[in-house]
Parts: sequence; C-alpha cells; structure tokens
Amino acid sequence: MLYLLLAAEEAEGEAEAASNPILPTINELFWGAIAFAALYFLLRYVLLPPVQRAMNDRAATIQADRDAADAARAKAVSASSELDDQLVDVRAEAAAIIEEARTEADGERQRLVARAEREVSAMKEIAETEIAREREEAMVALRPQVADLAVGAASKVMNGRINLDAARPVVDRLLDSPN
Repeated sequence: MLYLLLAAEEAEGEAEAASNPILPTINELFWGAIAFAALYFLLRYVLLPPVQRAMNDRAATIQADRDAADAARAKAVSASSELDDQLVDVRAEAAAIIEEARTEADGERQRLVARAEREVSAMKEIAETEIAREREEAMVALRPQVADLAVGAASKVMNGRINLDAARPVVDRLLDSPN
C-alpha cells in the first residue's frame, strides 16, 4: 500500500508537472482561434469599413476645404491686386484733377490780378486827370492872388510901387513855366 501510495503520489506529481497552468490546452487553443477569427472578420469586414469610409470622407472634406481656402486666397490676392491697380488709377486721376484745378485757379488769379491792375490803372488815370483839373482850377483861382502877392512882395523889396497891370504878363509867364 505504501507502494501504491507512493505510486499514486508520484503519478500525481507527474500529472502536475505535465499540466502547466500557463500553457493552454488543445481545447482552449481551438476556441481561442475561433474567437480570434470571428473577432478579426468582424473588425475587418463589418466594423472597420465604416470607420475607413468616415476617415476617407473626412480627409476628402478637409482637402476640399483646403482647396476652397486656396481658391479664396488666390481670389483675394487677385482682388487686392485689382484694387491696388484701381487705387493707382484713382490717385493718378486725383492728381490730374488737382493739377487742373491748380492751373484753373492760377489762370483765374491772373485774370483777377489783371482786371484789378486795369481797374487801378483806370482809377489812377481818373485821379491824375482830376488832380490835373483841380490843379488847373486852383491855378486859375489863385493866379490873381499870387500875382497880387508877387507884385506886393516886389514892391516892398524895391521900396517902390509896381503897376500890377504891367507886372501881370511877367507873373503869368513865371507861373506858366514848369520850373
């Protein structure tokens, strides 16, 4: 019996040594392979295609958005360039308008100055004519008094009486002379 006990213990030890708990048995390997194959086919043919389709759609949407952004950027650059060209044209036109206005203003100023000079010249001529007329009138009005004064002064200087009628032609000639 002892022998049997020892043999049973030894058989049990060998059974324990033969069955390693880490290594799977054939039965476990079979069912594991079936579960793995089912999971692989489920992922590969059922679950992965919609995910890939969604990723491809998302990539296509992103690319379309990038293309649209590039087109919008190119259009904006084109519009900016066109606006710059128009701005240059507008500035040139504004400069031309300003130069034209400046030229017109200079012409108008010259016309006004010429008209003012003509008016001043006319007024000066009128004033000179009036002064000459007034001078002539004053000379005519003062001639008898000047003649009387001159004769009176000459009489005092000479201590004698001078005849006014005889001295009048001399006084008139002196008053008519420019000096």
